[in-house]
Amino acid sequence: MKQFLKDRTGSTILYLLLAILLQIILIKVFTWLMPGESVSANANFLNKILMVFIAVETIVFLYLTPLEINWAALRILPDCKWKREWIEALLVSAVLVSAMLIYRWILNYMDPQVAERPVFGLYLHIHARWFYPINVVLQELFVKAVVQHNIGKGIGGKHLSIWINALFFGIFHMTYPLYYLLGAVLLCGITGYLYERDKNIWGSALIHFVIGFMPRALGLKV
Repeated sequence: MKQFLKDRTGSTILYLLLAILLQIILIKVFTWLMPGESVSANANFLNKILMVFIAVETIVFLYLTPLEINWAALRILPDCKWKREWIEALLVSAVLVSAMLIYRWILNYMDPQVAERPVFGLYLHIHARWFYPINVVLQELFVKAVVQHNIGKGIGGKHLSIWINALFFGIFHMTYPLYYLLGAVLLCGITGYLYERDKNIWGSALIHFVIGFMPRALGLKV
């Protein structure tokens, strides 16, 4: 085991497997303690608990193994074309918001309950949404600067590291409905390429924020 932990590839695999195990145990304990409660209905609550567990796991692995955190992901490096990065992120965000607005307009005629909701509302009292921008940065730092960074250095290969990380991010959302999980995989995969190219998390963080925050803000869900 000591030799396994000294190897970056072995440490990375063990780290991912342990994180998935923590997710499964959390769900099992929740269903045992709260019989009759829906896991998906409590997904936000469970996800916050899981983030605490994985944060502790990350600290332990950073201390005991060759795993490292790429703090440079918080900086915009000189060789990054940051104007291009932000223009791309803003354009993608604008397209996403436009699609959501069109969907909201359609639902206004199809679902009376949706039509009664405000066209825009922050809903900061729901699931601690006031914390969501910070939450997005923390998640992006975790999945890009820790998981994707170490998979790339351990297992190797840009495409392999991006999509292994994307699958892991999807499993991180297994308490949510299937469409949400698949969307998380796709989001993490696409923004993984932005991270590999620009070596920072800020463009992907903006897209992540728009996808996660705007559907409720536009009244598409409660």
